[in-house]
Amino acid sequence: MITSKPVTPSTSTHTSLKDRPTLRFALQAAWVSVVVYILYTFAVGLSLTDVMHTNLLRQIARVGLNLLTFSAIDIISDIYILLGYFGLAVMLFIRRSDDWFAIFLSVMIMTFGVSVTSIGNNLAASEKFGTLASPILMAGQASIVLLGWLYPDGRFNPRWLRYLTPFLFLTMIVFYWPGSPISRAFANLPLFLLVSLFWYLGTVVVMVSRYHTAATSSQRQHIRMVFIGMMGPLAWFILFNGGYLLFPSLQNQTAFAGVTFLVVMRFLSIGLFLIFPLALTIAIARYRLFDVDLVINRALVYGALTTALVTIFGFVLLLVNALWSAVMGGRASALALTVSAVAAGALFQPTRKFLQRFVDRFIYHIHIDYLKTPVGPRKKGGSDTDATLSAPALFSNYSNLSLIGKGGMAEVYRAEDTTHGREVAIKVLLSNLAEDEQFRKRFQREAQALAGLEHPNIVRLYDYGIENNLYFMVMEYLNGLSLSSALRQGGKMDMDMARPILSNIADALDYAHAAGLVHRDIKPSNVMLDSSRGSLRAVLTDFGIVKMPTTMTNITESAVIGTFDYIAPEQIQATGQLDGRADIYALGVMAYQMLTGALPFKRNSPGALLLAHMTAPAPDIREVEPTTSQNTARAIQKAMAKEPVNRFATAREFVAAL
Repeated sequence: MITSKPVTPSTSTHTSLKDRPTLRFALQAAWVSVVVYILYTFAVGLSLTDVMHTNLLRQIARVGLNLLTFSAIDIISDIYILLGYFGLAVMLFIRRSDDWFAIFLSVMIMTFGVSVTSIGNNLAASEKFGTLASPILMAGQASIVLLGWLYPDGRFNPRWLRYLTPFLFLTMIVFYWPGSPISRAFANLPLFLLVSLFWYLGTVVVMVSRYHTAATSSQRQHIRMVFIGMMGPLAWFILFNGGYLLFPSLQNQTAFAGVTFLVVMRFLSIGLFLIFPLALTIAIARYRLFDVDLVINRALVYGALTTALVTIFGFVLLLVNALWSAVMGGRASALALTVSAVAAGALFQPTRKFLQRFVDRFIYHIHIDYLKTPVGPRKKGGSDTDATLSAPALFSNYSNLSLIGKGGMAEVYRAEDTTHGREVAIKVLLSNLAEDEQFRKRFQREAQALAGLEHPNIVRLYDYGIENNLYFMVMEYLNGLSLSSALRQGGKMDMDMARPILSNIADALDYAHAAGLVHRDIKPSNVMLDSSRGSLRAVLTDFGIVKMPTTMTNITESAVIGTFDYIAPEQIQATGQLDGRADIYALGVMAYQMLTGALPFKRNSPGALLLAHMTAPAPDIREVEPTTSQNTARAIQKAMAKEPVNRFATAREFVAAL
């Protein structure tokens, strides 16, 4: 079957410059020229900017506000905005300078970034440098509209939009060119706002229409992210100009209200303007915009995030203190500062965690909350030993209970089944966890899953229920170590020892998958090496987070996910299409560990470990064990493929390939 690749700006041949070297060189040279022009404009305009900034500070001083606070907000706002826009523009050009639409987008990002900064607008409004800076603002404001018309495939849709392009640029020239009949002076603010909103809101309508008529889901996701990004600058534009229109007194920047409004809007500009490059970054990292395979260092993102958050909270703290001092004449300013600091300290960590989850979800596709420790509630005044059964003889028909193991969720007892005359293992949910509905449902799911399975390599369930307020399962008694204990004792295994174990587990998995189950927690501690039948057999246990067909249970799936060292990428992404190939991925990780004595991915934090499963290539086992055959190395790498479609169809196929 032949499948078509979704059309994106990168795969659309009419935007590619790979076969047009002359045009490619010309556009690359044009991009460099734009960068040089912007840098030159900034360089020659620095003296003017210093003068205008000094004038602003004088106005601020006249109304009694803190100079340091507002000077920092004005300067830092421009720095953050320029770093965000120029960083993304340069990255996009470096990675995709062979596509004219990517080059256009890069130029648009730079020029629009300049047009929303204080320094760019000050230069354009000056008599000396207005002619030099205004073209940058014109290009930035016009190109943001053109982006909405051309995105995501580089074509005008509807086609008649191309005929509006000359009028768009004419409008920007009229508004931004120094000395034009209609300038952006406040006397013409209603006309400026009306015409600007015509273009901007018209672009919103075009993007909504293109979203609903897009050919592929990938195109719709691209349009959605760019649309979200545009809403930030548009919201600031409406708030700023709408404020001046509705309250003309705010235009007086020598008054307290005018200066305060100006500084508050500069503060808001950091977040609202940076929404656009953030949305484009998400489109690149998550939806492979222009086929750019972008993996951003997560530590750098978190570091930048924390720095920005500290800056914003610091600005808020200083702003509140400055406003309080100006209004109250300096009275009780220490109290205002103290209250603000306490509030900022209380809100900082929750805000930081929220933003971390946002970054994990929308940039790194991590849809599970690894910051939460999956432990149950503890009784007040209780301890770890409180959960151990004090009277294990309370189960009917079972005697001589002795504790043989205890995990984070349950205790396991060896007992005698007096009715059938056999040794059994009784798994009992810890009493403190039995108070939590999530853990009760997980325990019940495991019992329901095992009740429908009968395979020599899957632990057999004899009975389950609740007695004396204790949730329990009665299973066959397995005489031997867990695979994790065996690996701790021996370090690693050779292929002759590992193959039978992997073969047993593969048989168990294929049987479970055929029944519609996905184990979702394959790891050595869930594999028992049983010798009770004379010969060694590997037995798969712990079906607590198994994915079951809806026809087999009426219990809602638990939010608990598998162990991070073995988790498949699609489990991290919380995809609804999870199938048995997630278990094959984990089996590949376990095979690597059995043959080397080490895990394939070692990271210092849970988030970094999850990101490695999603992005880092599966390691070649021969780098650790050079004597391993090529077939074995390739089989493990295929089992650990990032995309399920690239893995083995069955666990048995994987073991056979070893």
